[in-house]
Amino acid sequence: MTPGGALQAAIARLTAAGLVQARSPLGVVKASSQRVNRSFSVLPSTLGPASKPDRGRPNLSGLRVAQVFTVALGHQIKPGDGQEAPTTALADLHTAWKSLSEFGNTLSDGAAIQIGSASMSYEGGGAFMVTTFPLTVTYNLDLTP
Repeated sequence: MTPGGALQAAIARLTAAGLVQARSPLGVVKASSQRVNRSFSVLPSTLGPASKPDRGRPNLSGLRVAQVFTVALGHQIKPGDGQEAPTTALADLHTAWKSLSEFGNTLSDGAAIQIGSASMSYEGGGAFMVTTFPLTVTYNLDLTP
């Protein structure tokens, strides 16, 4: 797997879960309001050698790396909606976690997935609820030319 391949696989898993990718390259927080509601972004955070190399795969060549992404889910809050936005945000978070950790797809094939704690914030003066969590993908870096 390559760093770009890991990013594309994470995006593909969230798209397959029925979420809409934010069009802004800066992610959900900086996206336009038309695209923020029920959308997601996956932004690369760090990439480096894995702290615990996979001892179960000694025959695979290449460097074992851990790549961390920040996944953000955005939901629009409308006056009078009550708890609809937080309820939808939690349901979408659950859907995202299920989709990312599902076995037998490009992301989980030959990679270890670790999902971190989610945090929620209110952006745009309280008009948007943004849920973020770290996604760590540990894989053998493809070193073929």
